[in-house]
Amino acid sequence: MNRRQFIHSSIFALIAGSLASCSESQKFQLRKNMVIGCFGDSITNAGGHGYVELLQEKLNEEHPELQIKLINFGKSSETVSGLTEEDHPGPRPYLFERLDDILAKNPIDMALFCYGINCGIYGPPSEELFNSYKIGVYSFLEKLRQKNIGAILLSPPPLALNAAPLDHLSDSIPYGYKNPYPKYETEVLQEFKEIVLKMEHPVSQLEIDIHTPLLEQQENCYDQDPIHPNPKGHELIAHTIYRNLSF
Repeated sequence: MNRRQFIHSSIFALIAGSLASCSESQKFQLRKNMVIGCFGDSITNAGGHGYVELLQEKLNEEHPELQIKLINFGKSSETVSGLTEEDHPGPRPYLFERLDDILAKNPIDMALFCYGINCGIYGPPSEELFNSYKIGVYSFLEKLRQKNIGAILLSPPPLALNAAPLDHLSDSIPYGYKNPYPKYETEVLQEFKEIVLKMEHPVSQLEIDIHTPLLEQQENCYDQDPIHPNPKGHELIAHTIYRNLSF
């Protein structure tokens, strides 16, 4: 699949029909021996020491009888939009270049999805940008539908520039992860959050907002840079997911 080629308009029409107002989220009921694949970028990967592992520890401690297994498929820099900013060191990894292989080799019952912060490539908003993200989320769900796998969608984390400001931001050089568009949080990531929370699809069992609590507590959850949450931020993500589960 060409990373810059959008799926044709008939597919996008289906996506548009899937977007509707969210009703109040219901907790997701975990089942015994469930295997959950966790898909995302570096925030999910976290070197094996992030929210995925913290959630696994919590489930093992509180509900060992369920024997839930989480598998971390996070990959640094990855997107579901297939886009790459000009100053990125090479093309960003694109989930759909490896998703079929993962699903073929790893039987999973549920998928936990967390993409978005890289998907807008840190630039200004545009309809093309929003459509590429909608198509990415929808295409992921369609891949799962083919395998009869359910999904839990997480909203993208914020860009926490107040807690971890970047020096020397400029609109005279290309926008990217080192030089994000100043309103990337308010004009792009907030819209991505709404896309996820309003994406009604038969495969998606639950949509969880991790963006808002991370943003509200950014002074505690970020320090090294505005993209990657610190250990407290990962704890907050894991807690937010956990309290949306039932047992």
